[in-house]
Amino acid sequence: MVYLLSFLPIAILIVVSLVRGVKEAVVAGLLVTTVLFFYWGASLNQYLGTLGVAFVTTLNILMIVFGSAFLYNIMDKTGLVNGISRSLDKLHPSKEIKFFLLAIGLNAFFEGVAGFGTPGVIVPLLLIAMGFNAVLSVAVVLLFDGLFSTFGAVGTPLLTGLQIPLHLTQTEVINIAVLSAVAGVLVMAVLFLFIFRLFSQNKRPVQHKRQIFTLYAFFAFPFCLFAYLVPELATALAAIVMLALSVIYLKGYKNQPDFRPWIPYATLAFLLLLPKLFNPLHRWIGWDITFNDMFGSEIDAAIKPMQSPLIPFCLVGLGVVLFTRSKSLYLKETGLKTLAVSLVLFPCIAVAQLMINSGVTQPSMVSYISGMLAQLGNLYPIVSPFIGIMGAFITGSTTISNVVFGPSQLATSLSLDMPPATVLSLQHSGAALGNAICLFNIIAAASIANLKNYKDVLVCNLAPTLVGGLLLGILGWLWMN
Repeated sequence: MVYLLSFLPIAILIVVSLVRGVKEAVVAGLLVTTVLFFYWGASLNQYLGTLGVAFVTTLNILMIVFGSAFLYNIMDKTGLVNGISRSLDKLHPSKEIKFFLLAIGLNAFFEGVAGFGTPGVIVPLLLIAMGFNAVLSVAVVLLFDGLFSTFGAVGTPLLTGLQIPLHLTQTEVINIAVLSAVAGVLVMAVLFLFIFRLFSQNKRPVQHKRQIFTLYAFFAFPFCLFAYLVPELATALAAIVMLALSVIYLKGYKNQPDFRPWIPYATLAFLLLLPKLFNPLHRWIGWDITFNDMFGSEIDAAIKPMQSPLIPFCLVGLGVVLFTRSKSLYLKETGLKTLAVSLVLFPCIAVAQLMINSGVTQPSMVSYISGMLAQLGNLYPIVSPFIGIMGAFITGSTTISNVVFGPSQLATSLSLDMPPATVLSLQHSGAALGNAICLFNIIAAASIANLKNYKDVLVCNLAPTLVGGLLLGILGWLWMN
């Protein structure tokens, strides 16, 4: 019975989201998970402490949402977004080519240098400005991010999520990185079928599939190579190679593109990457605000305000205001959008934290779920990616999914006499893929794109994510047999 109850919050989030909507689902999920939290034996203090963690986590995400909306509103009102669209017109006449150039190249680059959902609140807005449907733009960007999140911001999901907590050797890390990259690239190639179908449903049948797969190949091959050489920089470096090769490949159609409207985003990328390349700066801004033993619950939370993308977003936005002599900061629209996100985001995050912190007098809900799936024996490799997907769905992070479920995946692989690196790569790849259906990402990206019905994005991405998880599992099972 307790195993079924452990799955109940996840089932409610998915089913109610699909039937009624995400807003109704997160409220229902919070109510049910609250009851289960106390059923698991937790106290009121622990409940308040967990809500405190959820509030701090929400604040971290809202800072990104606010910063992205602030910069985009200024660029839109000052004509720079139209300038970006015109510059892409000079690169290739086909809108779908430009769509995939941004959805792959720019998406991967911002994931590689910033992470934390940053691509989902930048790239869809540019695609929408080019005339594409908002649901299509958000859904496809999040699906591609299911590959790019493999290494996240400078390898954080792999290094912080697996290597450090599990004390892995460098050889084991490289093996996991290569297996995850190759498997992810192959699976994403299959998921293009779903992406092309989404285009057709939006009355945009894809006409340039060969060129699109060429653009994807410009990213995929360097991605796998860099996964072996420098996994922490694999996503960003592969994105740079892909964008450079794409310009060379496409530039024969018209005149040289005007890159001046891109200067704010190039500056943003530089500011986001600078602390990761210059260690002293990383240390200087690494201080945090900690909340220890909240409400006497022994639960801690922390926020690192200087490391949030909020500051680079705002600095670039203010720079655009000064350069263009804009008479407004457009703060009202930005503030209202951020407030609307918070009302849905907080209960969603609270559900996740309640499931994770429910292990007071017995194993937590997530531990019960992991333990039940570990009883599948030789079929375990097929379900291993789904544990990673579920972790990302619950926690909203590839890194945290690895931190929460990595130890149990490692223990299960050893008990079943399976190669640990292979099982951990399935966990890792699944966790990355789970970003496509993570409600945190959907809420943030869809809200920025002015989508009122978040359910539409989940409907688009659920089937390809589950198929992708199954393909990962089959690849892992074949590799072990």
